[in-house]
Amino acid sequence: MKENEQENNLPTATINRRSFVKGAGFTGLGLAGAAIVGNQFGAKEQKVEAASGVSDEDILNFALNLEYLEAEFYSMSNHGANLVQRGILSKADETGPTTGGKRVQFHDLSYLATNIQNDEVDHVRFLRAALGAGAVKKPAINLDALGYGFAGVATWLMLARQFEDVGISAYLGAAPLITNKTYLAAAGAILATEAQHSGAIRVYCIMKGVKSPAVDSKDVPPSPSTAFFTDSNALSIPRTVSQVLNIVYHGGKCSGGFYPSGMNGNIACQS
Repeated sequence: MKENEQENNLPTATINRRSFVKGAGFTGLGLAGAAIVGNQFGAKEQKVEAASGVSDEDILNFALNLEYLEAEFYSMSNHGANLVQRGILSKADETGPTTGGKRVQFHDLSYLATNIQNDEVDHVRFLRAALGAGAVKKPAINLDALGYGFAGVATWLMLARQFEDVGISAYLGAAPLITNKTYLAAAGAILATEAQHSGAIRVYCIMKGVKSPAVDSKDVPPSPSTAFFTDSNALSIPRTVSQVLNIVYHGGKCSGGFYPSGMNGNIACQS
């Protein structure tokens, strides 16, 4: 295989960790504080990790934690089983169980739910392959953290919309800082996939009259006048690492919400 072919085939080799951080510019994102919306899950207040010393492996593992959550949500809603139960991950690949959730009867949306599920599982596989032995294990995940998402198609759309738009904003937060073309292409490809998911889900929310609540002040819930997750300039909206953690921890600094014991890896706390 030629050198340029190896470089573009990220899952077949462990990523050069130092060059990835320089290329992706995640250290430039910082762990800036975001407004706390209130800790309703009794998360522990732990010492916040410093942004300095963050490596490229840390950044990819942060993304992997988010992909674990999405993949588990779609796996449970499609199959009534999590990634370990389905044999996609082994027990040795997790540090805590995935709890909550159940199978949803999708009816006319079955094709959409299945395709998104397949994509999110592939994102987990992609990042685990890219990280190799450095990939963090799946943390404990509580899919019932918000108390909805599995009663039927309407509540599933509510939560799926939130997951997809948060995922978009997390990847977009790094995009302007990426200088390495290989990593820019990889991040852009995942971002584009998440955006396709978001667009489809938002349209169905509007068509079915589903209200998907805002997760923070940056959020743009779907409505006939706000069909897409964009600002007043029709630009998609980025979030910092801390802003993303604030959402998925539901206000906790280092744990809570969907991650009752926190994420795995060195990027696990808000600053």
